[in-house]
Amino acid sequence: MRTIYKKELARIFKDKKMVFSVFLLPVLIMVGIMALVGNLTSRQMEDIENHESIVYMMNEPESFTAFLDASDLHMDVKSVETEAERDDVMSMLKEGDADLFIEFPENFDSLIQGYRQGDEVPQIKTYYNPSEDYSSSAYELISNQSLEAYRQVLLSQRVTDMNELQVFTVNSDNKDMVVQDDQKASGKALGMMLPYFITILLFAGAMGIGTDMIAGEKERGTMASLLVTPVKRKSIVLGKVFALMTISGIFSVIYIVVMGATFPKSGLDLEITPEQIVMIGVLLVAIAFLYSAIVILLSVFARDLKEASTYITPAYMVVLVIGMMTMFTTREAGMKDYLIPFYNTALALKGILTSEVTMAQYGVTLAMTLVLGGILTAVIAKAFESEKVMNL
Repeated sequence: MRTIYKKELARIFKDKKMVFSVFLLPVLIMVGIMALVGNLTSRQMEDIENHESIVYMMNEPESFTAFLDASDLHMDVKSVETEAERDDVMSMLKEGDADLFIEFPENFDSLIQGYRQGDEVPQIKTYYNPSEDYSSSAYELISNQSLEAYRQVLLSQRVTDMNELQVFTVNSDNKDMVVQDDQKASGKALGMMLPYFITILLFAGAMGIGTDMIAGEKERGTMASLLVTPVKRKSIVLGKVFALMTISGIFSVIYIVVMGATFPKSGLDLEITPEQIVMIGVLLVAIAFLYSAIVILLSVFARDLKEASTYITPAYMVVLVIGMMTMFTTREAGMKDYLIPFYNTALALKGILTSEVTMAQYGVTLAMTLVLGGILTAVIAKAFESEKVMNL
C-alpha cells in the first residue's frame, strides 16, 4: 500500500505542471473570480449612487418642488402635462428610460390647506420598475424618504405639537436594541457558505485526479500491468484512496487559507479556537476520505476518462445540493439529522463555527462519514478482485 501511495503522490508532486494545475491554478481562478465579483459589485453600487435619477411628476405642487430644491437631491425632474405624456412615461418606466413617476392629485396644495375633518385624504401615487436598479434606488430615496419627510413638514403646519400625534415611540433612543453574540452571528454567516465551498473543493479536487488514477490507467493500459504484479489488489485500492484523500485534502486546506487571507473584509467578528480548528481538520480528513472513495468507486466501473466523468457528475451534483441545504435550514438540527450522510457533515461544519454542535453530534457525524467511506473502500476492493469489472 505504501508503495502505491508514494507512487501516486510522486506522480503529482514531481510534475511541476501538475502541481500548478491541481493546486495553484484553481485557487488563482477562484480568488480572481472573488476579486472580480467584489470589484464589479463596488462599481455597481458607486454607479447607482452617482446616477442622476430621472423623475417625472404630474400635477406637482409648488410646495413639493420647493421642498425638492431645498433637499438638493441628485435628480432630473420633468413635468408631465397630459394623459398622453403620462402613458409615454409609463412605457419609459418599463423600458428603463425613466426611474420614477410621481402623480399628485390636482390642486394638491389647496386640498391640503383646505382639509376638514371627514374630507377624503389626498393620495400621492408613485410608479417604479423594481427590475431596474436605478428605478429601485430612486423609489427608495424619494418615495420612502423624501415623501415621508414632506408629509411630516405638511403635518407640522397643521398640528401645533407633533408629539400629540405620537402615542408612543419605538427605539427612538435605544442604542442597545441589538442583543446578540457576535461570535455566534459571524459563525452562522460563515457556516452558511463553508459547507458549500468545502463540497466544491474536496469533490472537484478529487474528480480530476481520481478518474485518472483508475479510468485513466485503464485507458492507457497501465492498470492491467499493475494488476499482474505481486502487489495485493487490496493494497492497490488503499494506496490510491489514501493518496487521493491526501491530495484533495491538501488542495482544500490551501484554498481555505488563501480564501481567508484574500477575502474582502466583511465585518465578521469571528475568532476560531484551537479546538474548533482541530474539529474542522479531523472532519475534513473524513470528508476527503469519503469523497475519494466515491470518485474511485465510480471510476472503477468506467472504461475510460470520459465515461468516468459521466458517472461522477450526477454524484457531484447530488452532494453539492445536499451541501447547499444548510444555507436554507432554519430549524434546529436534531440527532437524527446527523445520521444522514453528506448532510450531517454540512451541519457539523456549520455547528462547529457557531459553537452549537455537541460532541455527541460531532462524533456521530465523524463515525458515519468514516464508516461509509470504509464500506465504499471495501466495495472498491471487491470490485478490484473481479476480472470482469477490471477488464471493462
